[in-house]
Amino acid sequence: MDTPDFRFGNMAQLYYDLVGTKLPKQLDLIDAWFPGLIITEDDSDGERKTEAFYADQEYMIHAVRYHGKLYAGSSTRVSQICGRLIGTASGNKEKERKAAELIQKHVAECFIRDMTLTPRLQENTARLLGGLTQEQQRALHQQLTDLVYALARQRAATDDYDRKTELFAMDDETFDGVIYNCAYQLDLGAFRNLCNAYLWLLTGSLLRNEIGRVIRLYDSAFLAVRRQISETGELKDKLDNLFHHEAYSYTFDGDEEDLQNRFPNIEWYCDGCGAHLNEQEGFDDHLPVWTCRACGQVNKLDLTECYENDEDWKNHTRPLDRDKFEDALRRRKLELDRKRQEGQGDGCR
Repeated sequence: MDTPDFRFGNMAQLYYDLVGTKLPKQLDLIDAWFPGLIITEDDSDGERKTEAFYADQEYMIHAVRYHGKLYAGSSTRVSQICGRLIGTASGNKEKERKAAELIQKHVAECFIRDMTLTPRLQENTARLLGGLTQEQQRALHQQLTDLVYALARQRAATDDYDRKTELFAMDDETFDGVIYNCAYQLDLGAFRNLCNAYLWLLTGSLLRNEIGRVIRLYDSAFLAVRRQISETGELKDKLDNLFHHEAYSYTFDGDEEDLQNRFPNIEWYCDGCGAHLNEQEGFDDHLPVWTCRACGQVNKLDLTECYENDEDWKNHTRPLDRDKFEDALRRRKLELDRKRQEGQGDGCR
């Protein structure tokens, strides 16, 4: 597939191609997927106006869909600023780019301040995608799966200088976080996960250089404690590990002290209050259960309670594979024994 530039307009185009309708005008497009976020309706003077508002100390952007003008000290066309925001305008006029960046900043701050915002956006996305037929939903799922791979390959092939100097540049870690979160939701497979996956792409492509702060609130990325044997750290390999999980085996890099535990490198948290059990006085993972010293909740200590990452635990999907886990520990012990013997041999010589 041809890889579109990772801009909000291109991501939204996927939906409108499926339903066979034209991409809405820029302010209408933002309002369709992020209702009430940066768009407000004002009928107080009898004329319907759509406004995108941002105020930062003495600087104010006041965008009004009224004769196609944006008023921010001087008249500039709304379409030029919003075109840079959603990726439908070419060029890099500094004043318009800065205005778009300020709107991005405002939206990111809305996410951080308003913890009910994401559920509202999820509900809105579900309403829109719920209008698709099941065949269209499956087609969107496949398109998004192909897209995350295409974006990962495109990113890896892009020169480092070009990545850092592009309009609304994203650092690699932030980009990987957006794409992986989308892929993770796709892999869960349910309709609500399809909505979440699409919302990740829409949000990431709209906010771009501001999305890092949002990711830290809503991250569902892979935890490095249980890195898979073929994972190199490259985004494409992380996607392969996610979508083709059965092809991978666990690896364990812990030292000999870790191996004295029953479940090396496993972090335990109370099911009642969320307290970190490993840090509680007297904690021993060789016990079948542990009573939380903070709230008294009895917690079962067994591999059936362990998951690949926090998001899997929340969704009760993909618990750790006992055989693979134990095999990883066995291979690690053999490796340590080999290194110990080699070290003793060096001493004899």
